[in-house]
Amino acid sequence: MLRNSPNSSAVPVILEGRDESALRREALLLASEWIGERRKVLAGLHVDVSVLESEPGAVIKVEAIRAIRKDSLLRPFDGGAKVYIIARAHQMNGSAQNALLRLLEEPPEPVRFVLTVENAGLLLPTVRSRCVVRRLTEPAADKDPDPSVSAFIDAGPWERAAIALSWERSSRDAMKELLHSILVCLRDRCEAGGASPDYIRAIGAVSGLLPALEQNASVGSICGVLAAM
Repeated sequence: MLRNSPNSSAVPVILEGRDESALRREALLLASEWIGERRKVLAGLHVDVSVLESEPGAVIKVEAIRAIRKDSLLRPFDGGAKVYIIARAHQMNGSAQNALLRLLEEPPEPVRFVLTVENAGLLLPTVRSRCVVRRLTEPAADKDPDPSVSAFIDAGPWERAAIALSWERSSRDAMKELLHSILVCLRDRCEAGGASPDYIRAIGAVSGLLPALEQNASVGSICGVLAAM
């Protein structure tokens, strides 16, 4: 947990972490503090809390941010603030981030923003500079990451495909761990050397495979997508 009682501040918050469920809950908890109503907010029933959530890997376009801007001019209906949660905010394209930047610089009062991302480095520096970045704490890893993960990221297309296909016999749980490990490795590369377009595309693609796996996509089909990356 990481809250620091932000309810007296209008500074936008970026929540950073790998667990999307934990990010969503933390964003709603922040919203409940700002609004002063916990039960309705956490149940997703509060009229003054809006969540913009795109599919994994899908681009958030400028039109979505313009709609938020228009709505933000209306006064709250039932709370002390209006809160906009933008999930997977790193999926905003450049035009959307620039449109959001103008809102972050001079948000209508009493409007609050929460952006959730796996890696804040995937957002424009100008957007990050207008926000407080908070990273959700995560339990320490119990074991070293699979060395094949780094090999997969560093390999050329043919070797990468061979490594991905070698994972086809993995259990669903093992496949989930592999996907998480790939995302962690990609995130670490972004933090160490900058968010290259290739890494950003790869993060978006792999992020989309986790919900697909949870929705009963086969391990073989997941490996097929990884092999084609």
